[in-house]
Amino acid sequence: MNDAASALVIDLVQEFITFLNSRSPGWIKGYYRFRAEEARHGANASYTTASDVQLIGAVKASPLYAAMNETGSALLRALGKETGVFLLTVDTGAQYDIRFDWDDLDRWRITKLDGGTGLPAGA
Repeated sequence: MNDAASALVIDLVQEFITFLNSRSPGWIKGYYRFRAEEARHGANASYTTASDVQLIGAVKASPLYAAMNETGSALLRALGKETGVFLLTVDTGAQYDIRFDWDDLDRWRITKLDGGTGLPAGA
């Protein structure tokens, strides 16, 4: 990963942790999934607490998604990509992991529909 992309990942981590700390002081792990294809992009996210998994709604958290999606798009451009998906995982100790997939744009879906848990599928 180049320096510009690394800096953007750190920006994503800091933005997400700041949001989670302000929204749910008892959060344990957070997941942010970004997907881009053909000039469109979108994201969804969730976090765990000691007792459950909470989805982060796009309407109530629109400032978070606006900022994170802009940075996510910039990250893909910094990596020379226009299409792809990434999953950012953070924890309360500021440890993080980011994974990319350039081919399977359905990878790591976050949902509670159709029996989903709210955790990234297959992560």
